[in-house]
Amino acid sequence: MNSRLNLYTISMVSSWCDKEANLGLLENYLNQMPSNTDLVVLPELFSTSVITDEEDVINNMSERNTGNTLQSLRDMANKYNVALAGSFIARTEPRIYNRFFFIEPNGESYYYDKRHLFGRENKYYARGNTLPPIIRYRGCNIMPIICYDIRFPCWCYNLKLKYDLLLVVASWPKVREYAWEQLLIARAIENQAYVCGSNRSGIDRTGLEFPELSSKIINYKGEPIGTKTTSTSIWASLDIDALVEARNKFPVWKDSDDYDILNNQML
Repeated sequence: MNSRLNLYTISMVSSWCDKEANLGLLENYLNQMPSNTDLVVLPELFSTSVITDEEDVINNMSERNTGNTLQSLRDMANKYNVALAGSFIARTEPRIYNRFFFIEPNGESYYYDKRHLFGRENKYYARGNTLPPIIRYRGCNIMPIICYDIRFPCWCYNLKLKYDLLLVVASWPKVREYAWEQLLIARAIENQAYVCGSNRSGIDRTGLEFPELSSKIINYKGEPIGTKTTSTSIWASLDIDALVEARNKFPVWKDSDDYDILNNQML
């Protein structure tokens, strides 16, 4: 039997600091997604929109992993029998993080704190100090990163083919849309992996414009795949067996360098 993972990525227009509205919008999308979906991928900080310059607001919007937002996501994952992935403003005393979450239908959860902070993020958010986890879900190995992380190839390095799918949750503005698309393609080709980049859309509170639909699902050849299901969502079926076959036929990974990124040294 062919092994597949079915993705649904949503370019949400997140309301500023309105968690209830954003969770409600997410449930509207879940009600109209294809029935055989396995994984739903949301943009960076989908529940609040990106906040980088208001310390009091960031603190007020931050939550623990056991907070209301994550509990609502657990309930939805269970209700719709899908995994949910995105990021939220997380609080682990005394620090605030931009934290990726991956929540399975059974409630099992995985987290990753954004490593590469962009611009003013450095002032209010703490930098993650661990590698992204490798998440095994429905026959697919998945590695998450957040937005600016994708500019750093070593951080995304698919050492010994540890992942099949690179998940990128982002808030990437329209002014740099071309770079976003090329980076997604490059990471897919060099790592011989699928790449899913889920970007927000609309205009944020500061007037920064995001494309209507710049979320992308890229195959291991660097080609865009998937079907546009609404003006802001894409659905695609990832063929994991075809990926394995392509790696065996063209085993570029065997010639790659072993590198310890956290300790900055060759292995």
